[in-house]
Amino acid sequence: MNKSGKIFVAGHRGMVGSALVRRLGSEGFANLLVRNRSKLDLTNESAVAEFFAEEKPAVVILAAAKVGGIKPNNDFPVEFLLENLRIQNNVIQSAYQTGVRKLLFLGSSCIYPKFAPQPIPETALLSGPLEPTNEAYAIAKIAGIKLCQAYAREYGANFISAMPTNLYGPHDNFDLETSHALAALLRKAYEAKTRKDRELIVWGSGEPRREFLHVDDLARVRRRHLNPRPCGVDL
Repeated sequence: MNKSGKIFVAGHRGMVGSALVRRLGSEGFANLLVRNRSKLDLTNESAVAEFFAEEKPAVVILAAAKVGGIKPNNDFPVEFLLENLRIQNNVIQSAYQTGVRKLLFLGSSCIYPKFAPQPIPETALLSGPLEPTNEAYAIAKIAGIKLCQAYAREYGANFISAMPTNLYGPHDNFDLETSHALAALLRKAYEAKTRKDRELIVWGSGEPRREFLHVDDLARVRRRHLNPRPCGVDL
């Protein structure tokens, strides 16, 4: 892609979006389109359609989402399901209608069943029940993946998805009530060390195994091909 081509990074202020903007900028991509929510509400269908019709980006990276840890996902399933569906549907639909050349939708590893085999194969998708505490978010992400696949199959759109594993890094959420696992552990460890505590209390049994990836590693640009796993973006 010409480095002066328009790239719309939806969700540029989030942990993933900001890492992508940093990386693309360092690679010389000079025409990045970004909008704060005050300027563009992605849940507003008409506003999104107007933005795409006016700007006509060549590439879209859909990193915008309502996200949170176990507690907010469990407490607010309606909000997590509806808001994410609206964002995804509006952006993907407008991308197709305005002739976007390529769209990358960022999903989540929570789309896979709670008891999926380890390591998780892509074929495990929809093969069993989801983790109940974040089921609403996972269903929204699965719908986004399937919508991209449907546009590709029915209309030949170059809309693809990537499933990052558990991420951490700059601009993460460190609120103990709403953060993801690693951010909460980092904060608890830092505060325990500051207080010189002799123990660190964490949630759960300590038995689950988790895989973590730094968000800047996710954002690394690959020149030759798009690896569908969380390793970077070919524009």
